[in-house]
Amino acid sequence: MDRGLRKGQLRLLWKKLERRIMKLKLLILTLFLSPSLWALDVKIRLFSTDNLTSATIIPDTGAYYLIALDDKLRPIDTVLDVFEEEENRKLSIIRYGKDVQAKKGDNNLGIYDAVLIRSKDPKKEFRIYAAGKWRVYHGDLQLRIYDGYVQVVNIVDIEDYVGGVVESEGGHELNPEYFKAQAVLARTFVLRNWNKHIRDGYNLKDDVTSQVYFSKAHYRYSAAIQDAVDCTKDTVIVTYDCEPILGVFHANSGGYTVGSDHAWSKAIEYLKPQRDTFSLNVGSYNWEKTVSKSEFYGYVASKMGVSNDVHLHKAWLNFDQRNGRVAYFEYKGKRLKLTSLRTKFRLRSTYFTVQESGSNLILKGNGYGHGVGLSQDGAMEMDKRGYNYREILKFYFSDVELECIEHLGDS
Repeated sequence: MDRGLRKGQLRLLWKKLERRIMKLKLLILTLFLSPSLWALDVKIRLFSTDNLTSATIIPDTGAYYLIALDDKLRPIDTVLDVFEEEENRKLSIIRYGKDVQAKKGDNNLGIYDAVLIRSKDPKKEFRIYAAGKWRVYHGDLQLRIYDGYVQVVNIVDIEDYVGGVVESEGGHELNPEYFKAQAVLARTFVLRNWNKHIRDGYNLKDDVTSQVYFSKAHYRYSAAIQDAVDCTKDTVIVTYDCEPILGVFHANSGGYTVGSDHAWSKAIEYLKPQRDTFSLNVGSYNWEKTVSKSEFYGYVASKMGVSNDVHLHKAWLNFDQRNGRVAYFEYKGKRLKLTSLRTKFRLRSTYFTVQESGSNLILKGNGYGHGVGLSQDGAMEMDKRGYNYREILKFYFSDVELECIEHLGDS
């Protein structure tokens, strides 16, 4: 047999073996989390940026229970059964010292360490009012006092959660392939960050520190979002070593994505900087902000330990990122990470230039967000140009695989 042919066959066999090993590792991972990912409930803290003293809940589907829990969140007793035909379905949960008081209308149902509102209906849908906002979700609700305020946790099937994330993060336009890409990322994020807030009694928050989740998918494009969730059901994105990736995303890259070490500290192999023409002149591509000249230069001089003089000012006016984004402003052998400026002056991105205007500086920039991973505007543009969700994900993440856990046993 020809030596080259023999080597080619060996490489093919080795690749097949690596793939089987990867699938086995992913299967073990999901079995560790749950007997099946597609039946997995995830716990999401709602209204996580608000200090709640009360919440009003209206279960909208079928009958439901109000269950009293102890301080370890273990069931004690069923406090209330509400039947499907009952008109008064509104419950109020109110802070009462270190406990919660449950009320139905004017009827006081008792004071407990915690309560669980659990629906008997498989659709499990409810409305909740807190912090001046109405929201609607699938699943069940757990409420207790934590750090002095009412903590609201939605216990929800992962696929329902993914649909809510897709709509909350980018469901304002009809982009079916983008919806699928976002669904895969949202699902992967759960696996990767399963224990992020486990000590506080839940998995993830509903805000930008986890994934935005302001409702179930129920607005204009909810049917397309549900189709995207169903189409990608159980699909996650992993490295060749079968680790769920850090599936980060941002609004717009400004034309260049950045490496993870640019935004944070650690370089991750599949989060590489690259040219992103799909994000040019779409969505939140441009921005401009006026800041005080004295405040800006004073902050930079203080952080870098240099003189606030004409030389520093000139260096900023000559600061140029037209040939690609940089992580640092460099001056006199010292470096200042641009993320510190983004935080201090609440800039949309670190991709900007500086112009003087009297006593102010005009910062003109591109992009919105940290710039790492998937650009949502870019992904939507790829959708419009005919790319499918797999191509979108492979463009923004290097050397990764999409794996459908439900089908692992097929190969």
